[in-house]
Amino acid sequence: MIFYLVSIIITNIFFIIYHKKIAKFVNVFDYPDNERKLHKSITPITGGLIIFLNLSIYSFFILFNDQFNQEIKYLFLNLSDFILFLVTFILIFILGIVDDKISISPNKKFLLILFLILPSIFYSDMLIIENVRLTFLNNSFHLGSFSFFWTLLCFLLFINAFNMFDGINLQVSIYSKILCLGLIMLGGYENLIISLFIGLFTFTILNNKSQSFLGDGGTYLLAYVFGYCYIKLYNFNSDIYADQIVLIMILPGIELMRLFITRIIKKKNPFSADRNHLHHYLSKKFNLLNSTIITQSIIIFPFILSLLFGHTFYFLILVLVIYTFLLIKLAY
Repeated sequence: MIFYLVSIIITNIFFIIYHKKIAKFVNVFDYPDNERKLHKSITPITGGLIIFLNLSIYSFFILFNDQFNQEIKYLFLNLSDFILFLVTFILIFILGIVDDKISISPNKKFLLILFLILPSIFYSDMLIIENVRLTFLNNSFHLGSFSFFWTLLCFLLFINAFNMFDGINLQVSIYSKILCLGLIMLGGYENLIISLFIGLFTFTILNNKSQSFLGDGGTYLLAYVFGYCYIKLYNFNSDIYADQIVLIMILPGIELMRLFITRIIKKKNPFSADRNHLHHYLSKKFNLLNSTIITQSIIIFPFILSLLFGHTFYFLILVLVIYTFLLIKLAY
């Protein structure tokens, strides 16, 4: 465990020190256009790379360190399940990097993501959502033959919602730390969370100074890993409920639905980019830090309070009310 921590810490320190050289080697940059991308200078898209490196170190220890066998049993059940997870997150990251470099069309990108995650859902043990448990109902809903399609839909919605949520500095890095905290509070995956959290901390340092963006490589990778972990944790632990997980993911989710609907009404591609996100509206009135604090507060406080006091359904309603109020106040 000590060697694992030292390996990750050294890798992340090295990344910070030599970030500029790494950025030149990777040669993937985000260029401002004064329309949708308003950052002041050309910025390396290297945030996903440090997350990928940390996950690679984690994967190495899973494969070659006996102390990590328990994680295989708890998260992956068996070695072949882990190998499938490993191959999928590598391919998801590569797709994102390619998209950052050459900008794949939204429709092709959607189909490629669908193609990449299908084997993971189909062949992984305990990754299909077969029952929906809600805190405010005594009985669960058995999804039967619809289970596979429901799981696939959840993955696709969360990956796209997470990607759309990446719009201003610090927002996704802080949100990802909240998702790590959620996994800890719900009781799972210490070693994986350590890997993710240190990588996110490194990215936050660079992103706060506008020296690095996460890019699609980072958002797709993180969304897949978080989706995988939350579904596995939900299936393993009958004391965890679907609406608890929805609560921590609801803000990106309702943003996705609102933007999809408004874009379709305006006869635009629902996957196209624009500046109509809540964080864009907030950043017109507040600075970027305060805008991020507002969005993250809408997520973290209702989630923690629901775990402490129950009544998850009422906190879901509260988030919807706050979200609607902010939109009316800022956008309409």
